[in-house]
Amino acid sequence: MSLDWRSASRFGWLVLLALTLVRCAAPSASPIPTAVPRVIVVTPTALMTRVPTVVRVVTTAPIASASATTVVVGLDDDTCQAALLQRYTAASDFCLAAEAGTICNGGPAVDIVTGAQIAAESIDLLRTPPFSLDAGIGLVWLRMAQNLPADALIIGEVELRKLSSAGNWRELTIESGPTNAGCAALPPVGALVVQSRYGQSARLEINGVAAAVDGTLIVMTQAQSSHFVVIEGSARLSVGARSLSLVVGTQASLAYAAGDWTTPSDLPAEASLLDYAAIEDLPIALFPRPLPIPQPGYAQTQGGVNMRAAPDINGRLLYLVPAGEIMSVLGTSSNGEWLHIRLGNGEMGWMSAGLLAKNLDEGMPVYDDAPPPPQRLGVHAKRAVVNVPAGGNLRAAPDTAFQVLRTLPLGTETKLLARSPYSPWVKVQTADAIGWMALFTLTTQSVIGSLPVDYQVPLPTRATPTPSFSFGGGHAYPDPGSGY
Repeated sequence: MSLDWRSASRFGWLVLLALTLVRCAAPSASPIPTAVPRVIVVTPTALMTRVPTVVRVVTTAPIASASATTVVVGLDDDTCQAALLQRYTAASDFCLAAEAGTICNGGPAVDIVTGAQIAAESIDLLRTPPFSLDAGIGLVWLRMAQNLPADALIIGEVELRKLSSAGNWRELTIESGPTNAGCAALPPVGALVVQSRYGQSARLEINGVAAAVDGTLIVMTQAQSSHFVVIEGSARLSVGARSLSLVVGTQASLAYAAGDWTTPSDLPAEASLLDYAAIEDLPIALFPRPLPIPQPGYAQTQGGVNMRAAPDINGRLLYLVPAGEIMSVLGTSSNGEWLHIRLGNGEMGWMSAGLLAKNLDEGMPVYDDAPPPPQRLGVHAKRAVVNVPAGGNLRAAPDTAFQVLRTLPLGTETKLLARSPYSPWVKVQTADAIGWMALFTLTTQSVIGSLPVDYQVPLPTRATPTPSFSFGGGHAYPDPGSGY
């Protein structure tokens, strides 16, 4: 990727990745200390360099008690929330469009702007800082190379080591540090979020566990245990000759010897329900693919079951979900008769609880008006740019059968308003017009599936308005098998 030095100068270009650039495959000798020497990476060139300039700095030591337990002055909720939103939004603006094969820093000190990208293959060890009002929070995007169909987000205090000699991060160890800074909105420990690309399986080795990930896997360490948590899709874990399958809403915990994250104990006999409290405050809007954190456990169809837009038998029909589908559960209706669920393709809706097999924890959220799905923060939330050299057609409704209102020139910025109920089109707004455009004519980092659906648009005569059912999302029109 070519980097604009003028933009780099304007933004300060210092990137606090809290990296230690060491070509070393040895495991960490001890848990992550609270205050350690940090490394600031500087890339003062017009093009990305394989070997960044390194300047070593040392963080300020925290206040500690006689028992060496960290003591931190608590933050009031408003201060904490405002600080986190500021950090998260800045990180989102600069790093969500990072290219494959790069590492992008999103959690610098207040006076250091985020966004520099460094070749991932040149880095062997990442160490990110915990949350601090003065020093930011560890947020690093790891865009895997194309031969490893996955992306990762590192949150909070984490040490990540690459064990393979190859350029990718297929074999690694993770060690989490605490994020407790008196801020209730933070997860208790740092975490690694690994997401396979839709419809593809990513195979990695994490802390000595071979993991085949088809969805979203969260990995954290606490004391001498590694926790593997599935919040979307499924994962298969293998240690030696033994394997364990995890479905959405479940997790597995493995024990390790002190200071050695490469050799786990045996896999547990079965998966347990996920620990919701440990992951509920993860910044889901920053995930490479945002999604809501599910409740512990899952639901499964035993036959074809309708999914509706509201917890009511008269609610709009969205899908007929086939038998055998395992789904995450987000909440329950006030009368307890409906579950708010998320399909593997990302679509959300309501299903009759009595028609589903369930393995759920108690104490789920109760509501009848479902909260909106997670959307990006900052500039990427609803921004889209026309990418067709000859211009993109703005139409009266979401199909080529409808009238062209005007042609928007290449590079025109639009605001995303809604999505079509039957086609891969979106409703957009320009400075002086509103209409529909085919999604392929736009470049965007917005979460299309999180846009509201406009059910009031007219149907073209050849439309098939029943949505398709496949991992990856999509609607039946115009190609029932393609999805989007």
